[in-house]
Amino acid sequence: MRLFALVLALLLACNPAWACGEVPAQARVVEGAQFRLVVLAMPTPVPLNAPFALDIRLCNARMAELPRLSAVDAWMPAHRHGMNYKPTLTKIDWGHYRAEGLLLHMPGEWEFVFDFAGPPQRERLSFRFNAR
Repeated sequence: MRLFALVLALLLACNPAWACGEVPAQARVVEGAQFRLVVLAMPTPVPLNAPFALDIRLCNARMAELPRLSAVDAWMPAHRHGMNYKPTLTKIDWGHYRAEGLLLHMPGEWEFVFDFAGPPQRERLSFRFNAR
């Protein structure tokens, strides 16, 4: 698994063009108060009952200091429960993170939640996803 993560990180580092410019069609974009969040699932589409990762980038047109991504999670609002596993979060580069070990164990509407620690303030961004 470590070898896979290393190879994927090297591939992403060699092709960072989409980081904040051309965003892949499969990526989700969420506008926050301080920055734009760009999230790409690996693999795409997100599998049901199989582990997947998220490539997460924080984009800011002014290139100001970006907050630190402190947590990534997913839960089902209609069922009021989350995933059975806690994902691991790795900082790859400035404003670039990878969350691994996510697993959506049942079909339905899930909400991905991203918590950020300042500066200048804490922020929580999210988006909903229909798992099939």
